[in-house]
Amino acid sequence: MVSDSTPLIARRYQLLRELGRGGMGVVWEGRDTLLNRQIAVKEVLLPDGLPRAEQENLLLRTAREARTAARLNHPSVVAVYDVVEEDGRPWIIMELVRHPSVEQVVATTGALPIRQAADVGRQVLSALRAAHEVGILHRDVKPSNILLADDGRAVLTDFGIATAEGDSSLTRTGMVTGSPSFLAPERVRAAEAGPPSDLWSLGATLYATLVGRSPFERGEAMATLNALLNEEPDYRRIPPAMHPVLKGLLRKEPHERLTAEQADGLLAEVIATRPAGADMDAPDEGAPRRRSSRTLLAAAAAAVLVLAGGTVAYLNLVPPAEGTSTIAQRAATSPLPSAPPATATASTLPATATPSATPTPSPTRTAPLTRTWTSREGWTIARPYGWRGARKEAYTEWTRRDGAAHLGVQAVYVQRDAAQLIEDAETLLRQGAPDLRVTGRRSVMQRGVKAVECEFVYTAGSGSDTPWARPGVRYRELRRAVVAGDTSYILSWTVAEAQWRRSATLMRQVIGSFTVGA
Repeated sequence: MVSDSTPLIARRYQLLRELGRGGMGVVWEGRDTLLNRQIAVKEVLLPDGLPRAEQENLLLRTAREARTAARLNHPSVVAVYDVVEEDGRPWIIMELVRHPSVEQVVATTGALPIRQAADVGRQVLSALRAAHEVGILHRDVKPSNILLADDGRAVLTDFGIATAEGDSSLTRTGMVTGSPSFLAPERVRAAEAGPPSDLWSLGATLYATLVGRSPFERGEAMATLNALLNEEPDYRRIPPAMHPVLKGLLRKEPHERLTAEQADGLLAEVIATRPAGADMDAPDEGAPRRRSSRTLLAAAAAAVLVLAGGTVAYLNLVPPAEGTSTIAQRAATSPLPSAPPATATASTLPATATPSATPTPSPTRTAPLTRTWTSREGWTIARPYGWRGARKEAYTEWTRRDGAAHLGVQAVYVQRDAAQLIEDAETLLRQGAPDLRVTGRRSVMQRGVKAVECEFVYTAGSGSDTPWARPGVRYRELRRAVVAGDTSYILSWTVAEAQWRRSATLMRQVIGSFTVGA
């Protein structure tokens, strides 16, 4: 507990608690005792082994650039209020922004949707352009230095204070300071660095928002630097719409990179494309996305419904066309009062039943319960036939026509074990459903791979971020986390609680079919 007797920085700024620590400093939550407002205070630390003369030059340049940064007035820049000296080093007094960093958001909820990533990129670009116009270089653009507000505002922190102008990012012993996986090649080569260096770091940062890590991260500093200097990024898991801007920003030679204006134009084009969450009847490649009402009427006219002794039977008079579901097929996945078999044939009808005055119908073929679907990323699942699907950047989902059942597959491009992924999922669910109850947790095998699954029961709230869920309805949900290489997957099956037992067989068939291609 910090009291009023706690020593003050410059007899004015009180340190309350440490918020974060990095290679160049410690950030504290503090209080301006004069203006009685909350602030952030950065305590600048010096690299170990730096000669005294260089220490003094570094401190002078840091203080000078921080004062220059204080002149910036931009919505995507954390405001610098003051620069003071205490204990022979500068302390930077800044705006306190209580939002998680992009790094934290990606680590917790997975890759950003492509349009959100592009929007964050444009905001950071705008901040960088404003800084570059007055001669300020950031030099440490990375996911942990970008804060993300609930309303979508992105804020770049540590302007002008990460390193000092002219610093090559290499000490005399050859060790890298800062974050090597986001450094521009010219900084590693100790060449002159300018605005293109910040743009390179932004490119690596945008890549990380979509995959979960820098394209050059190799787990060890020297291996990372070697990859940065000599290897090209792997774009196979990056949505194609983002390839032009990333490839343009991540060119090894500064003069070949996109300018800020060019990058902003490409990101604007990404945002202007068709929304990723638009509904599709099925996310299968090449399948028709919408069915006209005329087609639905034709399907209805081609079926005869017979009610006899409480038994429901559906007859197909016309074979269904590819991509079109008939009433018989929809019956396979719709709840029935007494849970009869998913399909029926003409032989199940009483002899006295007269279906229609039309020509004698042929027996129906068994309507498929599932249909195999393979994603562009290479994973495959036997999704329920006739459910409405939608595809986003890292999330694919299907919803039953009556809205009472839902299937989701989320790709998580962050190194997390299956148990942690399930714990994260529980935390997120509980935010929207305070009455959430865990009914079971277990380790299972998923096609030879260890996985963890958990069952939840909760009531959907009015503020739910799942449009298919009906507020006030009690749902039961199974989530299974599977780790395959450097990608993890969270499978979810959600059904109205009253229909849970009825859907159990189909659920196991669908969830158990999930396979990640080699």
